[in-house]
Amino acid sequence: MALPYVYGAMVFFSVIFAHAVDFFMHEFAHSFMAWALGWKDNPLALNYGKSTIDNILMQQQIDENVRYAPIFAAHNGLQGSLIAAAGPLIANGGGSIICGHVLRTIGKKPQQTVWSLACMWLLAWLAAFNVFNVWSYAPLRALSSHGDMALIAEGLGISNWLLFPVVTGFAVWLAHWYVRDILPNVCRHFSDFRFGAAFGGTVLGTTIPFFSIVGLTGNYGLPSALMCIASLFFFTPAMVAMFYLSLGRR
Repeated sequence: MALPYVYGAMVFFSVIFAHAVDFFMHEFAHSFMAWALGWKDNPLALNYGKSTIDNILMQQQIDENVRYAPIFAAHNGLQGSLIAAAGPLIANGGGSIICGHVLRTIGKKPQQTVWSLACMWLLAWLAAFNVFNVWSYAPLRALSSHGDMALIAEGLGISNWLLFPVVTGFAVWLAHWYVRDILPNVCRHFSDFRFGAAFGGTVLGTTIPFFSIVGLTGNYGLPSALMCIASLFFFTPAMVAMFYLSLGRR
């Protein structure tokens, strides 16, 4: 009877850890890119907010502390676009690909140790948080009038509608690659454990909805709100079904 609660505690701490790593990768990528391009003096100088519970656990008051207005005013739109893309596309997108390939490498070992299984568990969560953080930007916020996607479009001098299919295509490929290839391979190594069958569904059922609520309140506009609803009630079950179908073929 205690096993589900132990499993739940493991998931809870994994979510807190994965979110923090994913979040700081994203914000520091913005900050370091701005610093590298000469638009910021100190790349470690984020807006850190106050030491409240929501900020400590979920980093709710922290942001990149990059001022885009002077960048665009100086007609350096391409640099502004690169700084905005550094978070969701370079850090989170690239981070998920790196995690996926590391998981593949670990999974090829004929014998798994406790250490390697622990690494696979944490990397699976890190990869998921990076993958579906990208999803929360494209397509879920790609048509918004503010935020990273809007800044990328503004910097490139194009409409959000032109940016939308490109970034969404990348996000869809990333999600399918993780769900059909990476996660089933990870779960195969947990098949001897009583929680093994639940692990993949737990990761997807936790992570996709977590990132699907970003625009539900309408703060990113009606298209984003509608796509968030579709992500919750169409994309989430579709990805869970795809995972279990892929798991059955292995």
